[in-house]
Amino acid sequence: MSKFVTEKMTVSFAYLNKPDDKFGADAANFNITVPLESKLSDQIKSSVSKTGAKKVNGVYEKDGEKFIKFKNRILVRDGVRSFPCVDSKNNPTTVTASGGDVVRLLLSPSLIKRDNSLSVYLDGVQIIEKNSMYGTGNLGFDEVEGGFVQEEGSKFEPENNATEENQNDVVADEDGDDDLPF
Repeated sequence: MSKFVTEKMTVSFAYLNKPDDKFGADAANFNITVPLESKLSDQIKSSVSKTGAKKVNGVYEKDGEKFIKFKNRILVRDGVRSFPCVDSKNNPTTVTASGGDVVRLLLSPSLIKRDNSLSVYLDGVQIIEKNSMYGTGNLGFDEVEGGFVQEEGSKFEPENNATEENQNDVVADEDGDDDLPF
């Protein structure tokens, strides 16, 4: 079955910076979740009609909206530690897509004969717009005029006052609650 490239879409969630091993090393994979919008749905329906599949794996609904998750396990098995992405000019990049980014995906549909279902595998990610707060220095705040501005060329390094001697110096009250407000 032919691979296909999607239109631009916004990432809902991605696990591309390292393998997702939530279900153990044998099931580890890279994955990306996107809304199941009409053009993507049409592309997948075309694959369904070509294969005669009875269902599509990875589709779920949340808060009335449909999503689909695409996975890649082969690269994890090959020892790849971060999913290889390309930028908008098709140049390889060490940056990976995260939630909020606009991407195009290279997908590979495959009929799973044991249950006559269609799995659509993730073969590539092209980052069109980097909108997530991860890796951009943006934490979701808007600019504020007249405020503090980091000096050009200097780098913020958080202080770590913990030493081997004092890192275990936290002592609990006798009753053990440490005057917690809950």
